[in-house]
Parts: sequence; structure tokens; C-alpha cells
Amino acid sequence: MHWDKALGFKRWAVFAACATMLQLEVASAQAPACPGPVLATSIAEEPDRTGIPIYLDARRFTGGPEQLAEASGDVLLTRADQRLETQLLQFNPVNSELTLPQPLIYRDVRVELQADSGQYNFNQESGQFSMVRYGFVGATAQGQAENIRVENKTRSYLLRPNFTTCPGDEPEWLLSASEVEFRHDEGYGIARHAKLEFMDVPILYAPWFTFPIDDRRKSGFLYPVASVANDNGVEIGAPWYWNIAPNQDATLTPRYFTERGIMLTGEYRLLTRRTRGLLDFDYLPNDTDTNELRYQYRLQHLAQFNSQWRSQVLVHRVSDDQYFQDFGISLAETARQFLRSSATLSGIGRYWTFSLSVDDFQVIDEAVRERQEPYQRLPRILFGVDRPFGASGFEFALDSEAVYFDRAVGVTGARLDLYPRLNWSLGRYWGFARASAGYRYTAYALDRQGLPGDETPDRGLPILSLDGGMFFERDLASGQVQTLEPRLFYLYVPYENQDALPDFDTSEFTFGYSQLFHTNRYTSADRQSDANQITLALSTRSLNPTTGRERWSLGVGQIFYFSESRTTLPFEEQDLSDTSPFIGEFNWLPSSRFSGRIAAQWDWNDHQIDVWTFGVDYRSGSVGRFGFEYRYRRDRLDQFDLRYLWPINENWTVLSRVKYSLDDRELLEAQAGLEYESCCWGIRMVARRYLRNREGDARDAVYLELRLKGLGDFGRQPPPLFYDAAD
Repeated sequence: MHWDKALGFKRWAVFAACATMLQLEVASAQAPACPGPVLATSIAEEPDRTGIPIYLDARRFTGGPEQLAEASGDVLLTRADQRLETQLLQFNPVNSELTLPQPLIYRDVRVELQADSGQYNFNQESGQFSMVRYGFVGATAQGQAENIRVENKTRSYLLRPNFTTCPGDEPEWLLSASEVEFRHDEGYGIARHAKLEFMDVPILYAPWFTFPIDDRRKSGFLYPVASVANDNGVEIGAPWYWNIAPNQDATLTPRYFTERGIMLTGEYRLLTRRTRGLLDFDYLPNDTDTNELRYQYRLQHLAQFNSQWRSQVLVHRVSDDQYFQDFGISLAETARQFLRSSATLSGIGRYWTFSLSVDDFQVIDEAVRERQEPYQRLPRILFGVDRPFGASGFEFALDSEAVYFDRAVGVTGARLDLYPRLNWSLGRYWGFARASAGYRYTAYALDRQGLPGDETPDRGLPILSLDGGMFFERDLASGQVQTLEPRLFYLYVPYENQDALPDFDTSEFTFGYSQLFHTNRYTSADRQSDANQITLALSTRSLNPTTGRERWSLGVGQIFYFSESRTTLPFEEQDLSDTSPFIGEFNWLPSSRFSGRIAAQWDWNDHQIDVWTFGVDYRSGSVGRFGFEYRYRRDRLDQFDLRYLWPINENWTVLSRVKYSLDDRELLEAQAGLEYESCCWGIRMVARRYLRNREGDARDAVYLELRLKGLGDFGRQPPPLFYDAAD
């Protein structure tokens, strides 16, 4: 039977409203759950049911225009994805009241529920359902409520409800309350006398709290965090989220360290159509260990004025040199030497780029002496041009810089650097050829602070380069395609004595494969290396001809010097070699799960290895991963990094990391942990040790995190084990 508007059943809202209430109860926190050991898909999107008719099937049906309509016997009511089953359904067209006196089952794309009875009045938009049991389609999220009461569009209530994502009748965790009120017009709910039980043990109680029920953000407390370390003691934090405005919010976290005192940590975010801002800070008014004020703050702001112009601001400061050693959470943080603050205005056009910036540095490493501290650049102006001349292959390019360097100690002053050049390039399927002829001019206006020397030194050097390569390929018996790519690069820069020039921000590049084809071995304009040299390089790779995926690649190369390079930085020895180190790099990718890499630099003059790196990475399924990397640089570095994350079975996973310096015979960082994960909860415990300063002091910390899927995380996560993957 087709039941449409003739009976006054104009609004099919009763079970849609009931389902919506239960969906919204967990929508803000619902994570994919797993029926069994496999995670289910996320909750599906509700289809548009506008204008879809309602169909009624039943064994018996009685009723009239103003009489009680009754359907009985295997009653089935359907509309689109909605389906209602019961044995008796009554509808009074006079007061538009629907009565379901017997047990009922309702299901749609999101939710399925059962109730012992129900009643709903469409005129008053109110009703109630007793002894409700609900669950979500394709997931283990489920719960019960003694009574669901709908008063109007804006208010509904659940009496003694509970919720869990654990399957079965004896869930491992359960959230229950005496009453939950939903304020649909305001976008939040209120739970009274809420209790969280884990393994039948109460772990959290709140007499009253609110929570969001839609995508509108709401102020309130988040889950607490905790950790323990040997120097800071036990740390406990209680984050509070503040929904300031639709485009602004903040998170404030009071943190208590048993060995340090009370710290306030905060994060403020601002987003507009053209701007984005972030402020995060830590504030400890009195460190009970040092009896000092401790703080850290970082302000970031980005503004996009139009498609061409934008600005960026970064301000980062700490109270003292020891801050990251005491409160940093990683070896990378504790090893910082300085913090950079900057402000930049940048623009880009079809053939040009421009930037105006100022920057400053806070030195936080006591080992950095005053004369080694980085200079402030107040300001720095960059302007670049890249203008092709039609399809001729020629183009005009310009790199230019004007900057003023300031510092309390040492020579200060301005530097102008101009590098115009004419480039020509030709590219074909069989190879390429490029040529460049330019002139680099650098001039200074210096304040030598009473030191002897020229206050207006300058330098001008022509730079000529030729670059060419060819592409060969052949088909292998395996079906792969192997390429052979020889390349030749010639560079000529005459020598000019540059000892009178200062060293504001220049250092030598770390020599690697890309340096074989670079026009300067220094990072900035204070030095331009002289050169009369040729690079010979050869690379080969194996490719899948269909997908283009690389299976392996090998590249080797070396620079041959026709004359010795005489340009040096202060205190740098002249290199008298007639060849560069021989460089080789090999990458192996036999499958999407495994990758390996080897790189080495061999010094022919000293007959020894300058640089040696080796690494492998293996993934097993969606969880297991193994990584190993060994790094060696003569007289500087000799260390390895081993990382391991592997499932023992479908529930248990072990993780570990060892970072060790062979040269210093010292452990840099170590982690060991164990994870348990079921379809509805998980726990992770990680013990970690890492260096916190140059004196060799180490921090020992323990992180404990409890995850209740669909509800949230309790505790603090350790830093990720693999930084290129979500952890």
C-alpha cells in the first residue's frame, strides 16, 4: 500500500529525529570501529529524502479520513533508505499522533535501533520511546537508553543512556549518564552525572559537562594529559578549549610539574579570508627548580593580499638558553642553537619575484661565541627576473640582493649583490643542452668598528657554464626499460682575491651529488668560488614502461679541476686537489613496501671514504615498519639510527628506536614501547631516553596513552617514530 499525504502523514520525522539524536551524541568523537579485528567504514552520509513517498505494508489495515488508522501484522514502513518494522502501528489523523505500542525495529544508512514502544505527535513535534537499544551500521558503536523523549525541534532527552564502541554484551569500556539533554538549536548537549568505566573500574566522573553535537565548535575541557620524566617529575595537564568566534579559537592548558611547578600553555588561532595566525606559548612564573621565570612563545601570521602579494611574520623567543633542554620533547629541540624571528613581504609576477624581509636570531647555545653569532638582516631585499625571449631558447635572468647586516660584535654594513645572465637551452627526447653567461658583482659599505681594512670593497666576476646530457634506453628481458644518461657540465669563473670581503652569512655547501652541477661551492654572496672545471656524470635507472615507476637507479660523478681553486673563507684551508671526491648514489625500490639506498664519497687523494650513508625501509601491511640508517662523515659524524614498529599479533605491537654515536660511543636516543589495540580501545606505553644538553645529561621519560575509540585519548603521545607517517 502507498501511504501518502491523504492520511495526513505529511512529516516522517519520528525515527529520523530519534536516529539523529543518537548519531549526534557521538558524531564529534566517532572514530571508525571494527566489527571483529577489522575497522569498519566511517558513518555514511545521509541521503536526501525530500519528496520521497512513504510506503506501508501490513497484513491488516483499517481507517478513514477522520478515524483512527491502524496497521497490524508484519508492519513494514519504508522511505528511501529508512525502514521500520513492528507488529502494530496506529495513527490518529485528528491530532496527528503516531503510536507504536509494540516492539519496533528501525534502520537507515547510519543507525539501527530497537525500542519496546514509542509515541510521537506531529502537531506538537514531541514524543517518547522506551527501552531503546541502538547501534551504527558497519561499526560496533552501540548503546541503550531507558527512555528517549522529544519535546520539540530544539530539545530532546535521553534517560539513563550509555555508549560504547566495544562489541558484545560485556563491553570493556562504557560511558553512562543519568540524563543527556540535546539542545539542537544551540549545537551542544548536556550530560549529567556521567561516568566512564574501563574494565569495570570507574576512571572518570563528571557531575555535569557539555559537548558538541554538530560541526559547531564549543568551549569546554578536553581530555587530560600526563607523563613522567626524571628531571621534571610527573606532569599533569587539563586542556580547556575556548571557542571565541567562528574564525577564532584557543586552547589553554594548565600543566603541573611536580619538580617545576605550575605552567600555563596556550594556543590561539585566527583565520580570515586573507589571513591566518597562530600564537602558542608556555609560561611558568616560578620554576621551583631554578627559582626563575621561564617562558616560550611563537607567533606566526600569514596574509594574502591578492594573487601576487603576501606577507609572513614569525616571532619566536624563549626566556633562557636552557629552556628547550628542560622542556623540549625531542633531541632536535634540545640541539637547537638559535631561534629565528622574521617578517617578510613577497610578490610574484609572470617573470619576476620580489621579497622584502627583516630577521633576527636569539642564540640559545652557550657554545656559540659572540663573534660566531648570526647577523641580523635589517632589511634584506631580493629581486629576481626570468624572462624568456619567445621560442628562441634564450632567456634573461637576474638574481639580486640588497641587505644590511647588524650585530653587537664585529664588522657590520650593507651588501649589494647582482648576478645578471643570459641563458640558452635546448631540450629534445634524445637529450638536452644548456649554456649560461653571466657577471656577478658584489659591493659593500662597511662599518669596521675600528678594525683595519677597506670599508667599500667590491668584487666582479664573469661566470660561464655549459651543461649537456643524452638519454639512451633499452628493453630488458624482465619487461623493464633501462636508461643510460651521461652528463657533462663545464664551469669557468676566474680567480679574484676576496680576502678583503667580510663573512656575514656564508659557509661552504655540504658536498653532495647536486654540487657537481652548481656554480658556487658557497652558500651566499660573500664568496664566489673560482673554477675551471668539468663534471663527468653518469646515471642509469630501471623503469616500468607502463607506470613509469622506478625500480632502481644509480648515479656516479666527479669534478675534474683544470686549475686549483684558490678562494677560501677565513680560517679555511685551500684545497689543492685536482679532483673532487668520487660520488656514487644507488636507490633500490623492488616493491612498494621496501626501499634501500646507498651513497658514498671516495677521496682519491687520501684513498679513503669521506662520506658513507646506508639506509633501508620496510613496511608490512598498514602497521609494521622497519627502518635503519647509518651515516658517516669523516672527522665529523659516525652514527646509526634503528627504528622498529612491528605487530606481534592482531592486538599487540612492539616499537623501539636506538640512535647511537659510534664516534662518541654515546647513546643519543632510545625508545622502547608496547601497544595493545582491540576494536574499541588501545593502550600504549613508551619509555624514552635522549640527550638534553652537550654535557651528556639525559632525560628519561615514560609516556602512557589510553585510547577509547569513539571517545578520545587520555595521556600524552611520544614524538612520532617515523616522521614521514602519521603516528
